[in-house]
Amino acid sequence: MNLRSLLFTFFAASLTAVGFTQPSSLTFRPALIDTFASSYSYSDAGDFKRGATTIDGISLSRFEFSASGRVPIAKDMLFNPGVAYSNTTIETPDNTPLPETVQEFSVNLGFRGLFNKKWAYLAALRPGIYGDFEEIGSDSFNAPLYLAAFYVPNSQVTWIFGVTANAFNKRPVLPVLGFRLKLAQNLQFDLGFPRTGLSYALNPDFTLRGGLSVFGGNYRITKNLGVPAPGIQSLNNTYLDLTELRGGLGVTYKVAANLEIEADFGYTAMRRLEFPDRNYRLRGDNVTWVSFALNTRF
Repeated sequence: MNLRSLLFTFFAASLTAVGFTQPSSLTFRPALIDTFASSYSYSDAGDFKRGATTIDGISLSRFEFSASGRVPIAKDMLFNPGVAYSNTTIETPDNTPLPETVQEFSVNLGFRGLFNKKWAYLAALRPGIYGDFEEIGSDSFNAPLYLAAFYVPNSQVTWIFGVTANAFNKRPVLPVLGFRLKLAQNLQFDLGFPRTGLSYALNPDFTLRGGLSVFGGNYRITKNLGVPAPGIQSLNNTYLDLTELRGGLGVTYKVAANLEIEADFGYTAMRRLEFPDRNYRLRGDNVTWVSFALNTRF
């Protein structure tokens, strides 16, 4: 395989190793490249705290799917149109100042291509509705942007440099840095966002992996959730940041040439629910989590 072919292959795959662990980049999932993907994720019930106040037993579950294609529009340039939907359920005790669900419905407008034999680029805009879907209006519209350059000096290394922009995040513009290193024919190391860790291919159809990943998102909250604590404004017409840092193990099994099943499980290293505009943050106890995914590549 020549460098030009490797560049396109690593370029799409290296979205699994991009940037720092922040919610603003979570919109740009690697599943949105040339595939139909669906997944389910669940993290167990655990206590969340703010100072001396404890909220018992909050669990998170998410169903999501996405579909994206590729359309050649020029030499060494592809257009990636697509759609995505996710529904995150927040199971809480009664009268807890959190929404029952947060959702995303968005379209993908992506362009990727080559500068030369060693450099590639990606520009992706994800306009859509990100919120509790209680009242859908212009305030719930967001258009996160991701810009990245990919450098492949040889067939073993891919570097990623870029920036993300997300108006719903308390840090609306953030840098991106990551790399992928092929340590051996069947052993690979990724450093970046949303996954950092090792993957080992037992054979062409069966891959094991382990490391850290990030789960979460940024959402507009329109429902009035009340005043959660003295000195805090009412939690409505504001933003919720949802973040989990997860450590664990996983497996990918290739059922057919274009069909993969993934299963992952582990333990969280950090859980956080935050309303940054209201200075209200809940820190959660660490719990177990599982996820399952089905990916069909075009």
